[in-house]
Amino acid sequence: MTLEKIKKYLISKINIKFIEIYDDSQFHHYSKKGLTHLRIIIISDDFINQTLINRHRIIFSMLSKMIEKKIYSLTLNTYTLNEWKDKKLKKTSNVKCVKKNNIL
Repeated sequence: MTLEKIKKYLISKINIKFIEIYDDSQFHHYSKKGLTHLRIIIISDDFINQTLINRHRIIFSMLSKMIEKKIYSLTLNTYTLNEWKDKKLKKTSNVKCVKKNNIL
């Protein structure tokens, strides 16, 4: 199993505007080798009117066979396109300068 294989599989199942998969396995002590800790960001309008729990259920059900056999931890960030745009705007508009020792 590779990140690219997971990405292609998810893209074949739902209408994805953006997907990014990160392998965080190296940050964890776990006895198995390979992909054990994944973080996935998915932007899809298929998530419109879906609760966060339902969004995660959709993705977990698609990856259930992979999860039970190989993946120890899966972090999901699921957004609609509008939610993602709002999140990006809030992130950039909340930038604050920190003043230390009277130097900006």
